[in-house]
Amino acid sequence: MLPKNVSEDRRIRRTKRNLKRAFTMLMKEKTYRSITVTDIVNRADYNRTTFYRHYQDKEELVQELVDDMIAELTKAFRFPYKNNRFVKVDALSPSNVIIFDHILKNADFYSLWKNSEGIPGFQDKIINTFIELHKNDIVYFPNQQTEMDDDYFITYRAYGVWGLIVKWIKDDFKTPSHDMAIQLIKIINYHPREKYETRGMG
Repeated sequence: MLPKNVSEDRRIRRTKRNLKRAFTMLMKEKTYRSITVTDIVNRADYNRTTFYRHYQDKEELVQELVDDMIAELTKAFRFPYKNNRFVKVDALSPSNVIIFDHILKNADFYSLWKNSEGIPGFQDKIINTFIELHKNDIVYFPNQQTEMDDDYFITYRAYGVWGLIVKWIKDDFKTPSHDMAIQLIKIINYHPREKYETRGMG
């Protein structure tokens, strides 16, 4: 028989997980601002007392949900180089790029960005997370001298990764996650030698 504190911890985790799942499902039907605590507890089949035992309000539940996803996303992003501080992008293997597996595992949550802005503020947080990961963990173009501003380049990369993810979401995850990993590696390793040109209208 499990110790009482272990059993209680599991029950708390299960309750919180069910409340977060209820909120996520409601986001598919209603706008963020219109969802109430009553909506959440009704969908999760709990009472308000249970909700307030764990959260002060809806915003605290959402903050914890977002923090959980950002933490899991960061762990998935760092998986290819979990035993090293840095990684060269040209050395990445598709089998080690599991960020798309994480997203597919949490498809109900990430699908919120298919037809709307999802949870307010989440997109900024995820992009800022990608920026920090690229800035602190990734080595781009080793031994190549460029005149590009590092901050602008890293921001470009961060938005690009999120844009690729959103495109996949909007396509209903039709492309297998392993193939998405291959595409991501090809994209971040693509360095065109030719100059880009614009084509006039005349």
